[in-house]
Amino acid sequence: MEKKFVNSKKHGLRNIDLFERLVKKFDINSIENVLEIGCGVGILAAHLNKKYDMDVLGIDIDPEQIKLAKEHQEEKENLQFMVADATKLKFSENQKYDLAVSTFVLHHIPMWTEALSEINRVLKQKGYYIFHDLTYSKNLVKIFKPLSRKFGLYSAKDITEFLEENNFKIIYEEKARQFIFKIYCIVFQKNETI
Repeated sequence: MEKKFVNSKKHGLRNIDLFERLVKKFDINSIENVLEIGCGVGILAAHLNKKYDMDVLGIDIDPEQIKLAKEHQEEKENLQFMVADATKLKFSENQKYDLAVSTFVLHHIPMWTEALSEINRVLKQKGYYIFHDLTYSKNLVKIFKPLSRKFGLYSAKDITEFLEENNFKIIYEEKARQFIFKIYCIVFQKNETI
């Protein structure tokens, strides 16, 4: 059921609307290469490629999703889709991407810190990371973490602390209030290392 929802045109248009809102928060002209993690059927990736002429690689761990992305979007030299695990990216090149995007993906990754470490590795200095996902309270994370092996459980503070420890800063943040979890949207920028 969730796959049907994330593959819907409505969900894809929401991700596009989110990006278009966020584009005012960072320097869009500095973005050439984009990595979309958990690209699904590729609606956002295709939008970024078409509207902004960005080179976009959409990855998903699910081969069926990549097959659908290739069927629904016109792959070309600067718009590619591939099966990949966000915790073990097979790119030998470090600091290749100007922007990494994950929308409602990280909560599906039990080893979310490994995924963030890989994002850090492949993101250029001064590059941006857009995190848009569910977060939980510290208490819920403590209670359910030992019981969950299939999902990433983290608070917004866990995400921000991990990235700040890895030389990122928050340049924009918003949250929607929810009961059990909150949906956060945070734009991070990777600081230059000295």
